[in-house]
Amino acid sequence: MANYIAKYATKTIDAPGLPHRPVNGPGAIVALRCGAHYKRLISVCWELGKHPATAQLGLNRWTHMLGYHFLTKSQRYSTTFTGLRQSRITYRRAQRYPDGEKDPWGREIREQTVLVISAWHYAGTGHLTTAEGQLALAAAARARDHDRIAREEAWMT
Repeated sequence: MANYIAKYATKTIDAPGLPHRPVNGPGAIVALRCGAHYKRLISVCWELGKHPATAQLGLNRWTHMLGYHFLTKSQRYSTTFTGLRQSRITYRRAQRYPDGEKDPWGREIREQTVLVISAWHYAGTGHLTTAEGQLALAAAARARDHDRIAREEAWMT
């Protein structure tokens, strides 16, 4: 079930009507103004948080985020960023290069090497087509509406 929640939580945690704070129970979930699918995901998070086997994990603190924070930050049920970094280092070191591993300029890469690549160039202003401009304006309007609704909901609670 956790994989199912994580799959959808990573798609969006700011869909219209989702709460910005943890919910206080099934009644609060029913009162939400989000889609039925999101209500079900929040309900499952709530149920997992109350289950005797998982209650000590405090999952109910993350119901409003569809369990996303818990599922991605828990060392017990996931990996750590340090573990991911170490796996990448180990993988790269296992690759064999005939002349040793080199940076883009042909210099040997050492443990202490910090490679920073940055190149800035002017890409232009505005939108290439009228349709792109209209899409940008529509997205901005939706974002403003979403923020306004969230502020009104926060004020009402």
